[in-house]
Amino acid sequence: MSYSTVAKNELCQIRPESDCCALAEAYGLLLYSRLLSEGHDSYATETKEIAMLMGETTASVCGVYTDVITLPKSNSNGHRYIVKIPNAEQKKLICSRFAGTNGGILDKECCVAAFLRGVFIVCGTVTEPSRDYHMEFLAGSERRCEILSDTLGRIGLHGNKLQRGDRWLFYIKGADDIISLMKKMGSMYSVQSIEQTKNVRDFRNNANRLVNCDQANIDRTLSASAQQCAAIRRLIQKCGYIGIPPELREIARLRLENPEMTLRELSESLSEPITRSGVNHRLKKLIELADEI
Repeated sequence: MSYSTVAKNELCQIRPESDCCALAEAYGLLLYSRLLSEGHDSYATETKEIAMLMGETTASVCGVYTDVITLPKSNSNGHRYIVKIPNAEQKKLICSRFAGTNGGILDKECCVAAFLRGVFIVCGTVTEPSRDYHMEFLAGSERRCEILSDTLGRIGLHGNKLQRGDRWLFYIKGADDIISLMKKMGSMYSVQSIEQTKNVRDFRNNANRLVNCDQANIDRTLSASAQQCAAIRRLIQKCGYIGIPPELREIARLRLENPEMTLRELSESLSEPITRSGVNHRLKKLIELADEI
């Protein structure tokens, strides 16, 4: 069973608490299954729970009893379910239930959540979070994409529409927006699994950044140390230790013997410890002397 199917099955178990929310959910289900569109009188799904919800919703909200037909899948195990409006008169009755009320259906935030739940159930998919953060709605038309975009905007969420051939879809990227929408719709299974995946990814990303930062610091230390050691060796080759100014001899010896040490470690190893900046100043002075030679 796919990740989307599990999420949809969970959402199918939610029943609206008020008549206005029941109407909003029905509007989402019927509009995005295209059962409100001219020339469409059936909706197909491979999920029994969705087919049963569609049948119950049209009966309770619209007073129309649809036929739910079960068919075997031709190329695999399982079944397909067809939700079919019996005749043209019943289709008119369903459509009349929403005529002239489109704006008012979504006045309340609770109704917006119910509407979006219905939309997702019939035309939405969500990618398994370990693969990607991606939610998609096969809206079918540009107009339905715009309705979805406007509705999401009411709760502070945004996405993008995209045309594929003669079909339009709407998609949302990003864990936080998907979590927010799933929470609004009531899918706690999706919220928990996405949050858990996000936390693991954030932990790994932070760990990788720390490792990369540490490695960068090590690389900088070793690069600077190599330059300092080369300068000290040039001085010794030309002048011997005796040619190095007395105040620089100890730090020169320590650096040659400990090329991996940081400035702080060098400062703590001196017979009379000094600051990191003091160590850095002495090493720079050794390089300048070597350059003069």
